[in-house]
Amino acid sequence: MAGYPVEVGDKEVSVAGIDLPISTKNSIVICRKINKMTLEKAKRFLNDLIEKKIDINGKYYTKTAKEILKILESGEKNAEYRGIENPIIKTISAERGPNRRRRRRVGFGNKMKSTHIKLVLRGGKK
Repeated sequence: MAGYPVEVGDKEVSVAGIDLPISTKNSIVICRKINKMTLEKAKRFLNDLIEKKIDINGKYYTKTAKEILKILESGEKNAEYRGIENPIIKTISAERGPNRRRRRRVGFGNKMKSTHIKLVLRGGKK
């Protein structure tokens, strides 16, 4: 697993979700959509996806949205601890994780997906 896609400065926080059981392709779609948003706006967007109020290209991606929302909430707590106000998503990226094999299954569908998600938050203006 490589490092973060950008350098993490003094007034920034980083969060990583490792080996999440979600699709990498779906994660990339959502990450591109919420990149550079404020944290509140991104959380609102993901909650609307989960509640099926809005969609992306006709799909809701509820499982992926729930996992990414957990990472955003963790990043929010890190930002509070570091004293960063009005955090903005500097970058969020999804990378393919290792494939794991399910035991006791023959043939079809015996690989499990996993994804690494990396988030960097920076302080924003009021």
